[in-house]
Amino acid sequence: MKLVYDFLFIAGMLVASIYMYILYKSKDRGLPKSILIAFFGLLIIVILESYASIHNITILLRIGFILTLGVKLALGPLLLLYIQSLFLKDEKVLKNAVIHLIPFVLFVFFVSLPYEIAVITEEYFVSYKNVLQEYLMPVKRLSLDVIFLIYIYISFKTFYRFKRALQCNYSYIEHNNFIWVRYLLIAPLIVIIIDLFFAGYQLFFGYLGWRTQNTIMLFTSISIFYGAYYGIKQSKVLIPYFLLENDIVTSPNKELITEQQESEFLILEKSLIYHMENEKPYLDEELTLNKLAIGIGITDKKLSALLNQYVKISFYNFINSYRINEFKKLIASPSYTDYTIEGIAYECGFKSKASFYRLFKKETGQSPSEFKNSLK
Repeated sequence: MKLVYDFLFIAGMLVASIYMYILYKSKDRGLPKSILIAFFGLLIIVILESYASIHNITILLRIGFILTLGVKLALGPLLLLYIQSLFLKDEKVLKNAVIHLIPFVLFVFFVSLPYEIAVITEEYFVSYKNVLQEYLMPVKRLSLDVIFLIYIYISFKTFYRFKRALQCNYSYIEHNNFIWVRYLLIAPLIVIIIDLFFAGYQLFFGYLGWRTQNTIMLFTSISIFYGAYYGIKQSKVLIPYFLLENDIVTSPNKELITEQQESEFLILEKSLIYHMENEKPYLDEELTLNKLAIGIGITDKKLSALLNQYVKISFYNFINSYRINEFKKLIASPSYTDYTIEGIAYECGFKSKASFYRLFKKETGQSPSEFKNSLK
Protein backbone atom coordinates (compact mmCIF):
# COMPACT_ATOMS: atom_id res chain seq x y z
CA MET A 1 0.00 0.00 0.00
CA LYS A 2 2.93 2.27 0.72
CA LEU A 3 4.05 2.00 -2.91
CA VAL A 4 0.58 3.00 -4.06
CA TYR A 5 0.65 6.05 -1.81
CA ASP A 6 4.13 6.96 -3.05
CA PHE A 7 3.16 6.70 -6.70
CA LEU A 8 -0.11 8.62 -6.38
CA PHE A 9 1.32 11.32 -4.10
CA ILE A 10 4.34 11.98 -6.33
CA ALA A 11 2.23 11.86 -9.49
CA GLY A 12 -0.39 14.15 -7.92
CA MET A 13 2.25 16.72 -6.95
CA LEU A 14 3.82 16.47 -10.40
CA VAL A 15 0.52 17.03 -12.25
CA ALA A 16 -0.39 19.92 -9.91
CA SER A 17 3.05 21.43 -10.60
CA ILE A 18 2.41 21.15 -14.34
CA TYR A 19 -0.91 22.93 -13.82
CA MET A 20 0.88 25.73 -12.01
CA TYR A 21 3.56 25.98 -14.70
CA ILE A 22 0.99 26.23 -17.50
CA LEU A 23 -0.93 28.89 -15.59
CA TYR A 24 2.20 30.84 -14.66
CA LYS A 25 3.58 30.87 -18.22
CA SER A 26 0.29 32.11 -19.69
CA LYS A 27 0.70 35.48 -21.36
CA ASP A 28 -2.65 36.66 -20.03
CA ARG A 29 -2.40 35.09 -16.59
CA GLY A 30 -4.72 37.51 -14.82
CA LEU A 31 -6.32 37.13 -11.41
CA PRO A 32 -8.30 33.90 -12.09
CA LYS A 33 -5.15 32.00 -13.02
CA SER A 34 -3.22 33.51 -10.11
CA ILE A 35 -5.89 32.21 -7.74
CA LEU A 36 -5.64 28.74 -9.31
CA ILE A 37 -1.85 28.84 -8.85
CA ALA A 38 -2.37 29.50 -5.13
CA PHE A 39 -5.01 26.74 -4.95
CA PHE A 40 -2.82 24.07 -6.57
CA GLY A 41 0.21 25.28 -4.61
CA LEU A 42 -1.62 24.59 -1.35
CA LEU A 43 -2.68 21.17 -2.64
CA ILE A 44 0.97 20.32 -3.31
CA ILE A 45 1.91 21.31 0.25
CA VAL A 46 -0.92 19.22 1.69
CA ILE A 47 0.05 16.13 -0.33
CA LEU A 48 3.73 16.69 0.53
CA GLU A 49 2.84 16.70 4.24
CA SER A 50 1.15 13.30 3.88
CA TYR A 51 4.12 11.99 1.89
CA ALA A 52 6.45 13.17 4.68
CA SER A 53 4.31 11.44 7.33
CA ILE A 54 4.61 8.08 5.52
CA HIS A 55 8.40 8.35 5.23
CA ASN A 56 8.95 10.08 8.60
CA ILE A 57 10.62 13.10 7.02
CA THR A 58 10.41 15.27 10.13
CA ILE A 59 11.43 18.61 8.62
CA LEU A 60 8.89 18.42 5.80
CA LEU A 61 6.25 17.14 8.18
CA ARG A 62 6.73 19.98 10.64
CA ILE A 63 6.81 22.70 7.95
CA GLY A 64 3.84 21.28 6.08
CA PHE A 65 1.81 20.83 9.25
CA ILE A 66 1.73 24.58 9.91
CA LEU A 67 -0.20 25.25 6.71
CA THR A 68 -2.13 22.00 6.33
CA LEU A 69 -3.75 21.96 9.77
CA GLY A 70 -6.18 24.71 8.78
CA VAL A 71 -5.76 24.59 4.99
CA LYS A 72 -9.50 24.07 4.39
CA LEU A 73 -9.99 27.64 5.61
CA ALA A 74 -7.96 28.72 2.57
CA LEU A 75 -9.00 26.21 -0.10
CA GLY A 76 -12.73 26.90 0.30
CA PRO A 77 -12.38 30.69 -0.04
CA LEU A 78 -9.99 30.30 -2.98
CA LEU A 79 -12.64 28.33 -4.88
CA LEU A 80 -15.19 31.06 -4.26
CA LEU A 81 -12.74 33.82 -5.18
CA TYR A 82 -11.88 31.97 -8.39
CA ILE A 83 -15.54 31.86 -9.44
CA GLN A 84 -15.94 35.55 -8.60
CA SER A 85 -12.77 36.47 -10.51
CA LEU A 86 -14.27 35.08 -13.74
CA PHE A 87 -17.04 37.67 -13.66
CA LEU A 88 -16.18 40.53 -11.30
CA LYS A 89 -13.59 43.29 -11.34
CA ASP A 90 -10.21 42.39 -9.84
CA GLU A 91 -10.50 45.15 -7.24
CA LYS A 92 -13.70 43.71 -5.82
CA VAL A 93 -12.36 40.15 -5.76
CA LEU A 94 -9.18 41.25 -3.98
CA LYS A 95 -11.26 43.13 -1.43
CA ASN A 96 -13.30 39.97 -0.82
CA ALA A 97 -10.07 37.95 -0.57
CA VAL A 98 -8.95 39.92 2.46
CA ILE A 99 -12.21 39.17 4.26
CA HIS A 100 -12.40 35.46 3.36
CA LEU A 101 -8.75 34.59 4.02
CA ILE A 102 -8.43 36.30 7.42
CA PRO A 103 -9.69 33.18 9.31
CA PHE A 104 -6.96 31.06 7.69
CA VAL A 105 -4.23 33.55 8.61
CA LEU A 106 -5.50 33.78 12.19
CA PHE A 107 -5.66 29.98 12.43
CA VAL A 108 -2.05 29.67 11.27
CA PHE A 109 -0.74 32.22 13.77
CA PHE A 110 -2.88 31.32 16.79
CA VAL A 111 -3.32 27.56 16.38
CA SER A 112 -0.92 25.89 13.95
CA LEU A 113 2.23 27.87 14.75
CA PRO A 114 2.00 27.74 18.58
CA TYR A 115 1.10 24.04 18.37
CA GLU A 116 4.18 23.29 16.28
CA ILE A 117 6.44 25.35 18.53
CA ALA A 118 5.19 23.35 21.52
CA VAL A 119 5.80 20.04 19.72
CA ILE A 120 9.32 21.00 18.58
CA THR A 121 10.61 22.78 21.71
CA GLU A 122 8.57 20.90 24.34
CA GLU A 123 8.90 24.09 26.36
CA TYR A 124 7.01 27.02 24.84
CA PHE A 125 3.21 27.04 24.45
CA VAL A 126 2.98 23.54 25.98
CA SER A 127 -0.01 24.38 28.19
CA TYR A 128 -1.63 26.15 25.24
CA LYS A 129 -1.10 23.04 23.11
CA ASN A 130 -2.73 20.92 25.78
CA VAL A 131 -5.77 23.22 25.76
CA LEU A 132 -5.97 22.97 21.98
CA GLN A 133 -5.74 19.18 22.11
CA GLU A 134 -8.46 18.94 24.72
CA TYR A 135 -10.99 21.42 23.35
CA LEU A 136 -10.21 22.27 19.72
CA MET A 137 -8.60 19.29 18.02
CA PRO A 138 -11.43 16.76 18.57
CA VAL A 139 -13.89 18.91 16.60
CA LYS A 140 -11.41 20.83 14.42
CA ARG A 141 -11.49 18.50 11.42
CA LEU A 142 -15.26 18.14 11.46
CA SER A 143 -15.91 21.87 11.79
CA LEU A 144 -13.42 22.77 9.04
CA ASP A 145 -15.05 20.22 6.73
CA VAL A 146 -18.43 21.85 7.34
CA ILE A 147 -16.98 25.30 6.62
CA PHE A 148 -15.42 23.95 3.40
CA LEU A 149 -18.79 22.47 2.37
CA ILE A 150 -20.45 25.83 2.96
CA TYR A 151 -17.90 27.53 0.70
CA ILE A 152 -18.44 24.93 -2.04
CA TYR A 153 -22.20 25.47 -1.79
CA ILE A 154 -21.79 29.25 -2.05
CA SER A 155 -19.37 28.77 -4.99
CA PHE A 156 -21.89 26.60 -6.84
CA LYS A 157 -24.65 29.11 -6.16
CA THR A 158 -22.48 32.02 -7.32
CA PHE A 159 -21.38 30.18 -10.47
CA TYR A 160 -24.90 29.32 -11.61
CA ARG A 161 -26.16 32.81 -10.80
CA PHE A 162 -23.47 34.32 -13.01
CA LYS A 163 -24.03 31.67 -15.67
CA ARG A 164 -27.72 32.60 -15.92
CA ALA A 165 -26.76 36.25 -16.14
CA LEU A 166 -24.23 35.43 -18.86
CA GLN A 167 -26.97 33.85 -20.95
CA CYS A 168 -28.73 37.21 -20.97
CA ASN A 169 -25.87 38.77 -22.95
CA TYR A 170 -24.32 36.09 -25.16
CA SER A 171 -25.73 33.69 -27.75
CA TYR A 172 -22.80 31.28 -27.49
CA ILE A 173 -21.08 29.88 -24.41
CA GLU A 174 -18.44 27.17 -24.68
CA HIS A 175 -19.98 24.25 -22.79
CA ASN A 176 -16.62 22.62 -22.02
CA ASN A 177 -15.60 25.70 -20.08
CA PHE A 178 -18.55 25.18 -17.78
CA ILE A 179 -17.64 21.49 -17.45
CA TRP A 180 -14.20 22.56 -16.23
CA VAL A 181 -15.55 24.95 -13.62
CA ARG A 182 -18.15 22.45 -12.43
CA TYR A 183 -15.46 19.80 -12.13
CA LEU A 184 -13.29 22.15 -10.09
CA LEU A 185 -16.15 22.38 -7.58
CA ILE A 186 -17.41 18.78 -7.74
CA ALA A 187 -13.98 17.17 -7.17
CA PRO A 188 -13.29 18.84 -3.80
CA LEU A 189 -16.94 18.29 -2.84
CA ILE A 190 -16.51 14.51 -3.21
CA VAL A 191 -13.18 14.54 -1.35
CA ILE A 192 -14.51 16.65 1.51
CA ILE A 193 -17.59 14.42 1.92
CA ILE A 194 -15.27 11.42 2.33
CA ASP A 195 -13.18 13.39 4.81
CA LEU A 196 -16.32 14.42 6.67
CA PHE A 197 -17.29 10.77 7.04
CA PHE A 198 -13.89 9.91 8.52
CA ALA A 199 -13.98 12.94 10.83
CA GLY A 200 -17.45 12.11 12.11
CA TYR A 201 -16.57 8.46 12.65
CA GLN A 202 -13.44 9.29 14.61
CA LEU A 203 -15.22 11.90 16.72
CA PHE A 204 -18.02 9.55 17.79
CA PHE A 205 -16.45 6.07 17.55
CA GLY A 206 -12.72 6.62 18.03
CA TYR A 207 -9.72 6.55 15.73
CA LEU A 208 -9.44 4.08 12.89
CA GLY A 209 -6.41 1.88 12.47
CA TRP A 210 -4.65 4.13 9.94
CA ARG A 211 -3.93 7.78 9.20
CA THR A 212 -7.09 8.73 7.32
CA GLN A 213 -5.46 11.95 6.11
CA ASN A 214 -3.30 9.83 3.79
CA THR A 215 -6.41 8.24 2.30
CA ILE A 216 -7.91 11.68 1.72
CA MET A 217 -4.72 12.78 -0.02
CA LEU A 218 -4.91 9.67 -2.18
CA PHE A 219 -8.37 10.74 -3.37
CA THR A 220 -7.06 14.29 -3.81
CA SER A 221 -4.27 13.04 -6.08
CA ILE A 222 -6.74 11.00 -8.13
CA SER A 223 -8.98 14.06 -8.53
CA ILE A 224 -5.97 16.05 -9.78
CA PHE A 225 -5.31 13.39 -12.47
CA TYR A 226 -8.95 13.49 -13.49
CA GLY A 227 -8.74 17.26 -13.62
CA ALA A 228 -5.89 16.97 -16.10
CA TYR A 229 -8.31 15.36 -18.52
CA TYR A 230 -11.03 17.99 -18.13
CA GLY A 231 -8.65 20.90 -17.78
CA ILE A 232 -6.35 20.14 -20.70
CA LYS A 233 -8.22 17.73 -23.01
CA GLN A 234 -11.73 19.12 -22.73
CA SER A 235 -11.10 22.83 -22.26
CA LYS A 236 -8.82 24.51 -24.76
CA VAL A 237 -7.04 26.73 -22.28
CA LEU A 238 -7.37 25.03 -18.89
CA ILE A 239 -9.37 27.98 -17.60
CA PRO A 240 -12.58 29.22 -19.21
CA TYR A 241 -12.64 32.45 -21.16
CA PHE A 242 -16.27 33.46 -20.99
CA LEU A 243 -17.25 35.74 -23.81
CA LEU A 244 -17.41 38.77 -21.61
CA GLU A 245 -16.90 42.29 -22.89
CA ASN A 246 -18.11 43.93 -19.68
CA ASP A 247 -16.44 43.69 -16.30
CA ILE A 248 -19.64 42.75 -14.51
CA VAL A 249 -22.57 40.72 -15.75
CA THR A 250 -25.86 41.85 -14.32
CA SER A 251 -28.89 39.73 -13.66
CA PRO A 252 -32.15 40.33 -15.46
CA ASN A 253 -34.32 43.07 -14.06
CA LYS A 254 -37.45 41.70 -12.43
CA GLU A 255 -39.36 44.95 -12.01
CA LEU A 256 -43.04 45.06 -12.89
CA ILE A 257 -43.97 46.40 -16.33
CA THR A 258 -46.18 49.49 -16.54
CA GLU A 259 -48.86 49.89 -19.23
CA GLN A 260 -46.73 52.43 -21.04
CA GLN A 261 -43.74 50.07 -21.02
CA GLU A 262 -45.91 47.20 -22.23
CA SER A 263 -47.05 49.26 -25.19
CA GLU A 264 -43.46 50.20 -25.97
CA PHE A 265 -42.29 46.60 -25.60
CA LEU A 266 -45.00 45.42 -28.00
CA ILE A 267 -43.67 47.73 -30.71
CA LEU A 268 -40.08 46.73 -29.98
CA GLU A 269 -40.95 43.04 -30.09
CA LYS A 270 -42.46 43.42 -33.57
CA SER A 271 -39.33 45.26 -34.69
CA LEU A 272 -37.12 42.56 -33.17
CA ILE A 273 -39.03 39.70 -34.81
CA TYR A 274 -38.97 41.48 -38.19
CA HIS A 275 -35.20 41.96 -37.87
CA MET A 276 -34.64 38.32 -36.84
CA GLU A 277 -36.71 36.89 -39.67
CA ASN A 278 -35.41 39.14 -42.44
CA GLU A 279 -31.81 39.91 -41.50
CA LYS A 280 -31.12 36.62 -39.69
CA PRO A 281 -28.48 38.03 -37.33
CA TYR A 282 -28.49 34.72 -35.43
CA LEU A 283 -26.37 33.23 -38.22
CA ASP A 284 -23.46 35.16 -36.70
CA GLU A 285 -21.89 32.70 -34.27
CA GLU A 286 -20.36 35.58 -32.27
CA LEU A 287 -23.65 37.47 -31.91
CA THR A 288 -24.00 39.37 -28.63
CA LEU A 289 -26.76 41.36 -27.02
CA ASN A 290 -25.00 44.58 -27.93
CA LYS A 291 -24.64 43.62 -31.61
CA LEU A 292 -28.32 42.74 -31.91
CA ALA A 293 -29.38 45.92 -30.11
CA ILE A 294 -27.38 48.02 -32.58
CA GLY A 295 -29.02 46.11 -35.44
CA ILE A 296 -32.52 47.17 -34.39
CA GLY A 297 -31.50 50.65 -33.26
CA ILE A 298 -31.98 50.41 -29.48
CA THR A 299 -29.70 50.16 -26.45
CA ASP A 300 -28.55 46.81 -25.09
CA LYS A 301 -30.27 47.61 -21.78
CA LYS A 302 -33.56 48.19 -23.57
CA LEU A 303 -33.19 44.93 -25.49
CA SER A 304 -32.30 43.06 -22.30
CA ALA A 305 -35.40 44.44 -20.58
CA LEU A 306 -37.56 43.48 -23.59
CA LEU A 307 -36.36 39.87 -23.54
CA ASN A 308 -36.14 39.29 -19.80
CA GLN A 309 -39.15 41.27 -18.57
CA TYR A 310 -41.58 41.11 -21.49
CA VAL A 311 -40.77 38.03 -23.57
CA LYS A 312 -39.57 36.14 -20.45
CA ILE A 313 -36.58 34.51 -22.12
CA SER A 314 -32.81 34.89 -21.88
CA PHE A 315 -30.92 36.28 -24.86
CA TYR A 316 -29.01 32.98 -25.10
CA ASN A 317 -32.17 30.86 -25.40
CA PHE A 318 -33.88 33.40 -27.67
CA ILE A 319 -31.09 33.37 -30.27
CA ASN A 320 -30.55 29.63 -30.17
CA SER A 321 -34.26 28.94 -30.66
CA TYR A 322 -33.97 30.77 -34.01
CA ARG A 323 -30.86 28.78 -34.85
CA ILE A 324 -32.66 25.52 -34.14
CA ASN A 325 -35.63 26.55 -36.30
CA GLU A 326 -33.21 27.48 -39.08
CA PHE A 327 -31.60 24.07 -38.77
CA LYS A 328 -35.02 22.40 -39.13
CA LYS A 329 -35.66 24.34 -42.33
CA LEU A 330 -32.27 23.68 -43.88
CA ILE A 331 -32.11 19.97 -43.10
CA ALA A 332 -35.49 19.53 -44.82
CA SER A 333 -34.29 21.43 -47.87
CA PRO A 334 -33.08 19.45 -50.94
CA SER A 335 -30.24 21.97 -51.29
CA TYR A 336 -28.66 20.64 -48.09
CA THR A 337 -28.97 16.90 -48.77
CA ASP A 338 -25.21 16.45 -49.06
CA TYR A 339 -24.47 18.42 -45.86
CA THR A 340 -23.68 16.66 -42.59
CA ILE A 341 -25.74 17.47 -39.49
CA GLU A 342 -22.79 19.33 -38.00
CA GLY A 343 -22.22 21.25 -41.24
CA ILE A 344 -25.83 22.49 -41.26
CA ALA A 345 -25.58 23.39 -37.58
CA TYR A 346 -22.53 25.56 -38.26
CA GLU A 347 -24.40 27.21 -41.14
CA CYS A 348 -27.13 28.13 -38.64
CA GLY A 349 -24.76 29.96 -36.29
CA PHE A 350 -23.80 27.22 -33.86
CA LYS A 351 -20.16 27.22 -32.92
CA SER A 352 -19.92 23.94 -31.02
CA LYS A 353 -21.18 20.48 -31.91
CA ALA A 354 -21.70 19.63 -28.22
CA SER A 355 -23.71 22.79 -27.56
CA PHE A 356 -25.85 22.23 -30.66
CA TYR A 357 -26.74 18.63 -29.78
CA ARG A 358 -27.51 19.57 -26.17
CA LEU A 359 -29.72 22.53 -27.08
CA PHE A 360 -31.52 20.70 -29.90
CA LYS A 361 -32.38 17.76 -27.62
CA LYS A 362 -33.60 20.15 -24.93
CA GLU A 363 -35.73 22.16 -27.39
CA THR A 364 -37.27 19.32 -29.41
CA GLY A 365 -36.97 16.22 -27.27
CA GLN A 366 -35.18 14.52 -30.17
CA SER A 367 -31.57 14.21 -31.23
CA PRO A 368 -30.72 15.88 -34.58
CA SER A 369 -30.35 12.41 -36.15
CA GLU A 370 -33.78 11.36 -34.90
CA PHE A 371 -35.28 14.53 -36.27
CA LYS A 372 -33.59 13.99 -39.64
CA ASN A 373 -34.89 10.42 -39.85
CA SER A 374 -38.43 11.56 -39.02
CA LEU A 375 -38.43 13.66 -42.21
CA LYS A 376 -37.97 10.63 -44.46
